[in-house]
Amino acid sequence: MKKIFTLSIALLSMFATMQNVSALVYNVTVPAGTEACYLAGNMNGWSPSANKMTKVDATHYTLELPNALLTDSFKYCSGPDWKYVEKDIAGNDLAKNRGYHDADVVAKWGSLYLTSFEKDVKIDVLVPLATVECYIVGSFANWASPDAAFKMTKVATTADGIDFSITVHTIDTTTLEFKFCAGPAWSYQQTVTANFNYMKDGGVVVVTAFNAIFDPSKTGTINITATVPTGTGKVWIMGDFIGWNWSNLVEGTKNLDGTFSFSIPLVQSIEFKLYNAPDWGHVEVDALGVEVANRKAAYPADANLSVTVIGWKAATGVSNLFDTNKYKIYSIGRTIVVEGVTSKIEIIDMSGKLIQSQKLVGKFSSGVLNSGLYIVRVDGATRKVSVN
Repeated sequence: MKKIFTLSIALLSMFATMQNVSALVYNVTVPAGTEACYLAGNMNGWSPSANKMTKVDATHYTLELPNALLTDSFKYCSGPDWKYVEKDIAGNDLAKNRGYHDADVVAKWGSLYLTSFEKDVKIDVLVPLATVECYIVGSFANWASPDAAFKMTKVATTADGIDFSITVHTIDTTTLEFKFCAGPAWSYQQTVTANFNYMKDGGVVVVTAFNAIFDPSKTGTINITATVPTGTGKVWIMGDFIGWNWSNLVEGTKNLDGTFSFSIPLVQSIEFKLYNAPDWGHVEVDALGVEVANRKAAYPADANLSVTVIGWKAATGVSNLFDTNKYKIYSIGRTIVVEGVTSKIEIIDMSGKLIQSQKLVGKFSSGVLNSGLYIVRVDGATRKVSVN
């Protein structure tokens, strides 16, 4: 009987260790000269910029994380990027990730982040004469879709092109990357796919061509009505107008006759595909089960377009509706707060990068985030949230 009782106590202790605690406090001693410290691990999707620690003195930092797990592994960084990750005394990668202790000591940094790296940066771009509007997208805003917040100002028109300018705020000039769009959608992005790098290219650059150029007088809304196989519960549209990025996905509206409708505003032409779940594997197929090629539509000829989906590559019963009666979600102090979580929450930026991931029940508070739009996935349901 004693053996059974002892085993039960051991199992209960192990179970308790695996559970969430109300909060864990992380304390670390860092090398002299450190100006900032970040924690990256399982608790935030291994994002080096998600959790900035509080400075205690010149060589000590602390951070309290609600609902952290004792089993989470992690590392420290001197800045919001993996190039700042900690090293061992010889300057090599750590032999293994850290586990929770009351206090830790960092021997060396891969690179030292300086607070002077955070600043306002002016960026100028010379674009083709046909350009009407120009937008900047980049790491400074977590690669959010081009919108009014980052519409550039026309400075001058010359024989070589049009000069547009904007000032953006970045937390790290050494990792700042960006590109440009000639309209308020990804379908208008520059033809050269490589990003500009601020440290390499500077703040004055040239774009020679765009995939398309936005002209308000030549654009409009393309309305798509899709007839789909019987039993289809939901349909999503993916295309160049949202950068072929699931973080920007658009769910169709189901009509009384079983068809689904989509409205794509401010476009001249688009390429797209339909899916019966927010996943590449659930794409539409033809009668032979072969994936359908990208569909195309142009305004105004296809302002009201009807298409028929023969079949889906995979069936699904996935529900992706965000129940506003179940969850309370809001942004405060450049953080995202969600109340009513029952299993798991994920914070994803508009480029599709996982910023923070945590398993918990109850109230969730993110780390401090850059301003911009984010996708919040709560217990499998998603919603966009703006952080200012």
